[in-house]
Amino acid sequence: MRFLACCTCCMLAFALPATASAWSPLRAENSNVKKGNALMAEEQYGPALEAYDEAAQELPEARGVQLNRGLALLAQDLRDHAKEAFLAAADPSASASTRADAYYDLGIAYARDGEVISQKEQHEQASAQFREAADAFKRALRLRPGDRNAAWNLEYAMRRIREEEQEQQGQQDQDQQQQDQQQQDREQQQDQEQEQPDQGQQDQQQQGQQQDQERPEDREQEQDQEEENEKQERTEQRQEQQRERQKPMPRGDVERFLDALEQNEENLPLQRARRRSAGRPPPEKDW
Repeated sequence: MRFLACCTCCMLAFALPATASAWSPLRAENSNVKKGNALMAEEQYGPALEAYDEAAQELPEARGVQLNRGLALLAQDLRDHAKEAFLAAADPSASASTRADAYYDLGIAYARDGEVISQKEQHEQASAQFREAADAFKRALRLRPGDRNAAWNLEYAMRRIREEEQEQQGQQDQDQQQQDQQQQDREQQQDQEQEQPDQGQQDQQQQGQQQDQERPEDREQEQDQEEENEKQERTEQRQEQQRERQKPMPRGDVERFLDALEQNEENLPLQRARRRSAGRPPPEKDW
């Protein structure tokens, strides 16, 4: 019983070389294996996988069937399931040739994952996938020394590891620069907040400014009020003086004044002057 166990790199959509051997189905005694090989040749990968699944149930210990399943899965870009199938095909119970093919195709699956993840700029995860690919290619070379395709793909995976690490470092440097800039911005903002008064102080200052703006008017009003009070006080004083002048002279003063007139008419101007100084009006001549 023979199984199709040739590896194929032509499915890889990246810069990886094609396999040394093309897809050429071998004669298989199992009908499902034969059917799967024919469908793979026609690039009908889904139906081919179904045929290989049937064959795997009929021949659970046949590692070549798992290798063919892995190739059908990888052709449909079902990389995680393909990896499982390739690892099953690389079981120590398999032949060295089958195991070498399984590790080679396992490296292809990991390399594809690395390229897809790299396009998402997840460089650390991409680098990890290329490391797995490099490890698988090394295993394939140990089992099949001198395999030029495995050696070329190993070199490719190692180069992609370095590139992804450089991209990761650049990304980390950029992130660090952004963090430093954000920290600097925060410090500048804190400095500005310390230099500027808080909102409460600003409100107080605004209120003070408003009060300062209102003070000239208040002072004018106060001055007007003081002037008005002074005018009122002077008016009251004049009225009081006028009332005093309008009061009749006491009789005793009249008699003394008449006596002075009789005694000496020259004393009259002196009496008048004294009365003026006392704020009283001079007597009328009718007396």
